[in-house]
Amino acid sequence: MQMTVSVIIPVYNVEPYLERCLQSVEKQTYRDAEVIIVNDGSTDNSYQIIDRYVARNPHFTAYTTENSGLGGARNFGLTKASGEYVVFLDSDDYIAEDCLEKFVTAAQAHDSDIVVCNSFDVQEDGTVIERNENNVSDQTVTLSDAPHILLNRPCAWAKMYRRSLFEGLGYVAREWYEDLRLTPKLYLRAKSITYIEDALFFYVQRAGSIMNNAKVLRNLEILEAFDDLIAYFKAHGAYDPFKAELEFLVIQHCAVAGMTRVAVSNAPERHEVLRKMQAYVSQFEGLYENRYIATMSASKRLILQLNKRRLYWLTALCMKLKNTIG
Repeated sequence: MQMTVSVIIPVYNVEPYLERCLQSVEKQTYRDAEVIIVNDGSTDNSYQIIDRYVARNPHFTAYTTENSGLGGARNFGLTKASGEYVVFLDSDDYIAEDCLEKFVTAAQAHDSDIVVCNSFDVQEDGTVIERNENNVSDQTVTLSDAPHILLNRPCAWAKMYRRSLFEGLGYVAREWYEDLRLTPKLYLRAKSITYIEDALFFYVQRAGSIMNNAKVLRNLEILEAFDDLIAYFKAHGAYDPFKAELEFLVIQHCAVAGMTRVAVSNAPERHEVLRKMQAYVSQFEGLYENRYIATMSASKRLILQLNKRRLYWLTALCMKLKNTIG
């Protein structure tokens, strides 16, 4: 039985990367998909590339909206989607030619609410940096079966979702960490989550992307994201069963990655941001006894301890040495 997939592509000033992204969708071996391109107020020539692909592909549709950020553009795309399933693709990334076909095959075989694949981190020219592996492979699970799936990348991409999962839920517009706020909620709702071994998404690491942006104050938005996420799990009676996993996310994204991003910056407000992040982390009693800390690399455990002791200058030095050595 055929099923329709809606591919939602938010676009904002990605002219150098957009052709590769849209071409990867145009070449899909699975043909029963609609492609919804949301031009999120781009000011470059992205619209010209979009128009060219829409003109030659009847299943491509484009909309232009006022800029509302990645989350807002995804939400708009959801309002236009008619597929049983949806796939989000960021417009600077791209997918393997058989990506949708393998997603659909897995969903049909397991009646999946979510299908998740592995991915490649690549440089702007497509050179592979590393293959990113999920901690579950070739299995169909629920969140209760495998709570540790919360520790995989919370990104919206590299997944296919049953569209009905989004009823009453959406991405937060104009804020960072919109994926972290929403993906775990979708896992909690899902009755079946299928992981496949194939690496089908190519995540482009570029200097101008959100997570490489130097706006230090915006790192505080992660605190709002965790407040929102934890409140949702508590409201659904699911905080205690997943407490270790949710609090390890705080360690990963706030106590390690977030504080490190701020520590290496030269922004004058970095000290205030670090103080607020440290105060937030200190609310979680026993956080540094979390059982998942043992699964971290030695270098990340070191950074965690340095940040815990507020030795941010050493954190910055370690990162500088790491980047120098390569």
